[in-house]
Amino acid sequence: MTPYFSSVSDLLHMDGHGSFVWACYGITFVAIFLLIIFVKNERKSTISKLTRQSYAKGHRDRLTNKQRQQQL
Repeated sequence: MTPYFSSVSDLLHMDGHGSFVWACYGITFVAIFLLIIFVKNERKSTISKLTRQSYAKGHRDRLTNKQRQQQL
């Protein structure tokens, strides 16, 4: 079995198409990296919102009927 590219330079050049191929790889990896960061930030934000809502709900459950009516 013989390799298609005889050197690293041929691999990078790819018969004149290397710049397009490597640009596509670069764009893909950057997009995936940005999506991972976005998802992590959204997850952190969602967890903090749910924590705040859970705390607020727990606090509201501890109120007396008179205190709940005053809040309305």
